[in-house]
Amino acid sequence: MDKTKQIMNEWYSAMAENNISVQPKASTILGTILAGYEISDKKDTKDLWSEFLTITGGSFKDWYESLSEEDIRIFHKQREKARKTLHQGKELLKG
Repeated sequence: MDKTKQIMNEWYSAMAENNISVQPKASTILGTILAGYEISDKKDTKDLWSEFLTITGGSFKDWYESLSEEDIRIFHKQREKARKTLHQGKELLKG
């Protein structure tokens, strides 16, 4: 809802600068529509790393091939972050 509030506030400011106003019901309708988009965006977001950690070895190939290009990019970024974190832990133990 924060994103919706931010957009609505920017919209109100732009209208005030241009001496424009709308009926309150129109603002309510716009806010409701924007909030619907925000909710649907959150539903589409997958936690790829959690999914990866629960996949058995035999299922990995099918899971990986089902990912979109964007999901693959995110997965590899998360994997690299985990690898660096693990490597840092080993450095601390050697010291």
